[in-house]
Amino acid sequence: MKTFLFYDIETSGLNSSFDQVLTFAAIRTDLNLNEIGREYIIVKLRPDIVPSPGAFITHRLSLQELSSGLCEYEAAKKIHEIINIPDTISLGYNTLGFDDEFLRFTFYRNLFSPYTHQYANGCSRMDILPLTILYRLFKPWVLKWPHLNGRSSLKLELISRENLLVSSGKAHNAMVDVEATLALAKLLFHEKEMWDYSLGFFDKKIDQARIENIEPSIHIGNEDYRLCLMVSLSFGSKVMYMAPVLFIGHSAKYTNQSLWLRLDKEKILPDKLHGDRDKLFAIRSKYGEAEIILPPAERFWNRLLKTQQDTCKKNLALISDNPGLFEEVVKYHQNYQYSFIPDLDYDASLYQSGFFSWQEKKEIAMFHDASIKEKLKLSIAPESPIKSRRIKDMAFRIMFRNYFDSVFFSSGVPTVQAQDAIKYMNKLKSFKPGDAAAIKGFRNDVKLTCYGAAGELKRLKEENRLDEDQLEILDWVEAYIKKM
Repeated sequence: MKTFLFYDIETSGLNSSFDQVLTFAAIRTDLNLNEIGREYIIVKLRPDIVPSPGAFITHRLSLQELSSGLCEYEAAKKIHEIINIPDTISLGYNTLGFDDEFLRFTFYRNLFSPYTHQYANGCSRMDILPLTILYRLFKPWVLKWPHLNGRSSLKLELISRENLLVSSGKAHNAMVDVEATLALAKLLFHEKEMWDYSLGFFDKKIDQARIENIEPSIHIGNEDYRLCLMVSLSFGSKVMYMAPVLFIGHSAKYTNQSLWLRLDKEKILPDKLHGDRDKLFAIRSKYGEAEIILPPAERFWNRLLKTQQDTCKKNLALISDNPGLFEEVVKYHQNYQYSFIPDLDYDASLYQSGFFSWQEKKEIAMFHDASIKEKLKLSIAPESPIKSRRIKDMAFRIMFRNYFDSVFFSSGVPTVQAQDAIKYMNKLKSFKPGDAAAIKGFRNDVKLTCYGAAGELKRLKEENRLDEDQLEILDWVEAYIKKM
């Protein structure tokens, strides 16, 4: 039976590859949104995580609360099982924009398949936030819409308060946010025809077929292009989250990426391609994900601001007058490759290192099936049957992060592995930005260190906008970081 799994997570920070999930909450329903069951998982703070002060004053989780939880490895295993139950449609509020990537990296560093919940055994994903934007545009009477600083807001906390979605509990508590998301979905569900049609935007085959059925209407050089409308949170409330776009094909390197040029921005073509490459930008989307594509039908087109329509016309004229330069721009985007990052940390290497090989999957299964004691042997012994360097190193990280006492006080870890662990932990202490010892991420970012967290603490205290509970949280976070 197909089911929805409404879920939410709270995390130690905002970095999907380096921070960790602290709480996972989920409500499973049937396709008519009737509740079937609930899950709530608390996760211990890993010893190699520097807590982000900003994250902790938002969700207000305490060390005492987290200490009662599972270690990350056991929690990841349980979450992976829950979200991979056959025929599960996992969803939440902005899950495709935030939570889902967090889970992918959580699964990856704990040696679980990071993608099966997206496609295997009838599983798939969707997101209530893009649906909410569609209803804001085309069925606004369904909800009372909040405003923040004079502008329309799509913050779940504000929508929940305005529409009384939950009767108790604080925002940014994972289960409260899941309850609010489910209550919101039930309001959207009342417009059943709109709901049923909108689900197709999250089905890759349906979404692609809909886009391909839009007639190409723009002729440039020797090619015809599709003019469309894109709905995306990233466009902001000023333009009501919608913009005209031109479909310019697919990436040659990343075949699941479709490429779009936004047409309501000034000067979308450079004066010359050479030397101006850093100014080029295309929206890279995937079928069935958060960006929603609509045809340029008059009823949709008229929702654009007059300034957007005028800028779009100017840009189309500019492109038509410069077909050669436009063709170069299209080829540039189609052949673009992300930069290779040397010394990329294992935790952040999901996209660069690629899928686990068939042999690696066999070694991973061996690791998961072993006892704790045997797991440690598999990750450190020279004669270990695990031959993949990646899997062996990641397995040892799992052990020292989740079973620290067993690894370092009971089992006599070989010097080389112990030294590697100590070096890794020392990198979290107090280097300054730009230090060569930084733990590098896939966005050319770095893992949060004690030095970085101390700077964040100082800024938050100087803002002087915190309540007593938040100030107490900052005090224990500061003490925790000093102890690290």
